[in-house]
Amino acid sequence: MIKSRRPNQQLRRQGIKYQILRALRPWHRRLGLLSGVFILLLALTGVAINHSQDFNLDTAQVKQAWLLDYYGINAPQQITVFCISSTTGSATDANEHANAASSSQCKVLVAATDSQLWLKDKLILESQLPILGATQVGDSLVAADAKHVYLFSATGELYETQGPSTGLPQGILALANTDAGVWINTTKGVFLSDTDLLEWSPQAANADIAWLAPMAKNELVPSQWQAIELNARSGHLTWERVMLDLHSGRLFGELTIWLWDLFALALLLVVSSGVWIWAKQR
Repeated sequence: MIKSRRPNQQLRRQGIKYQILRALRPWHRRLGLLSGVFILLLALTGVAINHSQDFNLDTAQVKQAWLLDYYGINAPQQITVFCISSTTGSATDANEHANAASSSQCKVLVAATDSQLWLKDKLILESQLPILGATQVGDSLVAADAKHVYLFSATGELYETQGPSTGLPQGILALANTDAGVWINTTKGVFLSDTDLLEWSPQAANADIAWLAPMAKNELVPSQWQAIELNARSGHLTWERVMLDLHSGRLFGELTIWLWDLFALALLLVVSSGVWIWAKQR
């Protein structure tokens, strides 16, 4: 009588399956732990991106200097700082105000960094042209570049922009503030505003007008200058951008993108191996 080899073949096959399961389990756990970190990172950054407005990530500026250095965001090429006073005066008072600006009596600083304007640490304007001057008139803040005059509230909200379409004289060179009103010096002459800062009338050149001049760097405390530079750099990077780069794997360059692809492949292996183990155990 010839014995059947079928039971031995079945046992051999079961032994091979057992060996595969035994070898696959530890790799399944290791890949699962590795993928868990990746999934956690994706989940946290994904939730942050979906609720960026709720968390104010779209407006929150990055203040960490090392992260700004990593993104290659350098300090602005030009920084001009103006001391803002709540009072206006004549030419003599303006000179006294300039002396006060160079001392510790100046409580509010407005900084122009390249084409950005800052009220303390708040970005209030991004202009296409460098800011020439800024001053406070009553409860309003007035700033000017070569083509525009900007009117802000005391807290820095922009509520009016005057330019060529509103009849503002062009080629602005300097800004001044006296009891008579706000003055602008242009390539076409000197102009004085009315009390509402709406109309600009030509005036005879007056050598006694104290045109606003920026403070020198040595007139500021070093920490103030460093804070202005940091604010200017942080204005180019928000935490929403960082979350997007981290979520996509682009934060650390092209190498990280390949690493993210490997994480995705590991996750695919975890899913497939888990399904295979579950099916064989059944």
